[in-house]
Amino acid sequence: MFKSRYRFIFIVLLAGYSYLNILFTGGDRLFGAAMIPWHFFAVILATVALLWESNHGLFRFFEHRDSFLSRKLTPLVPFFLASLVSTLLIAVGITFAVLHYWPDPLTEQWGQFKLSLAFCFRINLFLHTINAIIYFNSKLKNTMVEAERLKTISIESQFEALRNQINPHFLFNSLNVLTGIVHKDADLASDFIKQLADVYRYLLYNQENKTVSLRTEMEFINSFIFLLRIRFDNQITINNDTTVVDQETYQIPPASVQLLVENAIKHNITSRKHPLHIDIFVEGDYLVVQNTLQRKPVDSGVPGGVGLNNIKMRYQHLASKEVKISEGEGVFVVKLPLIKQVTVESQSR
Repeated sequence: MFKSRYRFIFIVLLAGYSYLNILFTGGDRLFGAAMIPWHFFAVILATVALLWESNHGLFRFFEHRDSFLSRKLTPLVPFFLASLVSTLLIAVGITFAVLHYWPDPLTEQWGQFKLSLAFCFRINLFLHTINAIIYFNSKLKNTMVEAERLKTISIESQFEALRNQINPHFLFNSLNVLTGIVHKDADLASDFIKQLADVYRYLLYNQENKTVSLRTEMEFINSFIFLLRIRFDNQITINNDTTVVDQETYQIPPASVQLLVENAIKHNITSRKHPLHIDIFVEGDYLVVQNTLQRKPVDSGVPGGVGLNNIKMRYQHLASKEVKISEGEGVFVVKLPLIKQVTVESQSR
């Protein structure tokens, strides 16, 4: 506060307020009957200016200094204690000036000094109270910003760890499938390699992006679905029907649909007798991933809820709407809010 570039305006306003307050309470009769009004205002203005500027100098002195009180309590404590000394000296100076230039005050020298001291300490306490409010409010804002930053970093690192855990597992299974078909069907093996390359190219190029277009995500999911169909044969059916909207208009976190599909496969039975059905479609402003509910007796792989929680936390930083998760009538449903392109652009600014 004390180093504000508008401090001279604040000094004049505070002096004016103090002058009017003293006049209203009749305090001018105590300070000196011989003073004409503008002389009296000059004394008040000089007192406020000296207090402000002395605190300004002390603030610059203590701003980057480390002390025992600063470490144990707060930097405001040594600053305030030092200001008490400067305030006492200013009160002495003001008393000397009043008695020297206006030799006929209503009070004696000791009384004049006590009045000046009381006024100086009151103004100094007021200034330090306002400074403390601004100081702690600024620290609170900085703490909230830092906490939000750390939360974002934590979410991103958790998501990245989860994705890194899925990718090697998926690659291992894909290579096993490729080993089984490379000698049986060369054309299918070639297509499989191409789609596998597209999947990992997508993950590589978009791992730093917070969002991608719905079209980009769906092209990736189509390649991902191709690999799953070869791997699971008739044990899984996936329907991707998202062409009802302009896919370039909407954004979505990269690989979020992949995580939901992987999550459905990890925690549900897949067999020819009981194939797992997964439907991907748009409903209003949401992208819906729905799968038949046929849970495994004992889940394996990624602990339940980790992937969903990461996606939910990512959306807290990307959209005003929340991820919707529901279960019923033999299906498990996750609805991801579609983020409009304009929202993403405005956030990037």
